[in-house]
Amino acid sequence: MNQGSLDTASTMLRALIAGSSCEHIANCHGVTKSAVSQRIRILALELQRIVGVVGVDEEESPTAVLIRLNGDAYLEALEHFVPDAALALDLRRDRVESEDIDLCVMKIARHSRCIRRDTALLLTLFSTAAKPLEISQLEVRDYLEESGCIRTHSALRAEIAMNRISRDLLFQDQATNTAIDDYLSERIAHGIGTHGRPFYRGLRPDSKLFLSRSGRAMQLRMNGAVGQHLVCKEIHEIYRRIFAYSGLTGINTALARRTAAQTLLDNGANSEEIGRTLGLRKLAVQKLLRHGAGAAP
Repeated sequence: MNQGSLDTASTMLRALIAGSSCEHIANCHGVTKSAVSQRIRILALELQRIVGVVGVDEEESPTAVLIRLNGDAYLEALEHFVPDAALALDLRRDRVESEDIDLCVMKIARHSRCIRRDTALLLTLFSTAAKPLEISQLEVRDYLEESGCIRTHSALRAEIAMNRISRDLLFQDQATNTAIDDYLSERIAHGIGTHGRPFYRGLRPDSKLFLSRSGRAMQLRMNGAVGQHLVCKEIHEIYRRIFAYSGLTGINTALARRTAAQTLLDNGANSEEIGRTLGLRKLAVQKLLRHGAGAAP
């Protein structure tokens, strides 16, 4: 999408969110109604896929109703949108490579104001394939046993899963576990979320696993006037900063899940198995892999 097309599509998107009909927008620009719908849809999909629209799944079809319900989130994503990132993602990135993650970790150490937490958040995203909203709601008890040992085979509780269905949550990546342990040790040293007893390493089991820099739980809120759903703007902003540190284009939370799906596919998993691991329907799995090297069987 060149700059001229982006400017036109952005103007149309803003008008739609402000309440104008596609027919009215078409009359203003001297084009057909279908042309307006197509331009808005293409831009909305790129915002979902490249930047991430808080409260909207990256694979969800951006209808006019959906865009209006989540207008503020689309406008916020538009402020962060870099067209070159879309080109880089389409032409170069089927997945995030280990050296890309290593670079992100190095840049976090150089630029972040919360190094241990941000490192743990980055690695948790790639090793568990959980969504940011799900990660923001993880609790200490989801990661630790009462004895303080790591729950290497945990479960994403149904009440925090996006589809409200419990699924496996694996903490079997050593680098991820080390990063989380370092972050929890920092919290314990500062008495953040602790209870003064030896259980769960002295941390409150119901304390959120990842906290804001001030030590409180990340803020959740309901979004949308109709069909309300939970969103966590704070964790999306954290991930945006993390990826911005790296200077790499086309890396985002959606690509992290595509990487996980592609890895499972390479290891012989089918669509049903990938969907069960990521909490997605078969059709959503196929959409997720559409930009990858192949399609799930």
